[in-house]
Amino acid sequence: MLIEKQLTAPPEQFKKAIPIASPVSGQCVLLQHVNDDLINVGAWGPGLALVTASSKVVSPFNATVMKIDPLDYSIEIKSSFGLKCRIKYGLHTQMLCGAQFLSPLKQGQQIQAGAMLFSVNSAWLKQQGVENICIITLLNAKALLGVLPTHQKFVDAGSDTLLTLYI
Repeated sequence: MLIEKQLTAPPEQFKKAIPIASPVSGQCVLLQHVNDDLINVGAWGPGLALVTASSKVVSPFNATVMKIDPLDYSIEIKSSFGLKCRIKYGLHTQMLCGAQFLSPLKQGQQIQAGAMLFSVNSAWLKQQGVENICIITLLNAKALLGVLPTHQKFVDAGSDTLLTLYI
């Protein structure tokens, strides 16, 4: 698993630090505290979760849309520098059949940082028993020295750095 890529401090030596903006505003939660066994052990890679009331999820960087999965309430995007990222809203959403998930994007589409990736009806999801949590994980972190989650308790979408990648 790639959970060992998750850092608690910047590495002593690195070539480049790449800041990744938050896709939603909310309270930061380490993946180990998310109520999903695959996410806590890093099966989807290192990252961070956000407890949020936001219904709109934005792109943390300029990217290409790789996959949109309404049943999983998730999207996968790839940056111009090769980073593949999965952004998922809620847990255990398969039984909802993609209801209240809207994305204006198509697979292969180029998008700018801050562009809307998808929206959900967060109030409706909460009524369905789905926790309002957004999880961002890095799918191809093997080439990185490590990933440092922000030390901020709360972040704002598109403006605050959520993760810093070290090469």
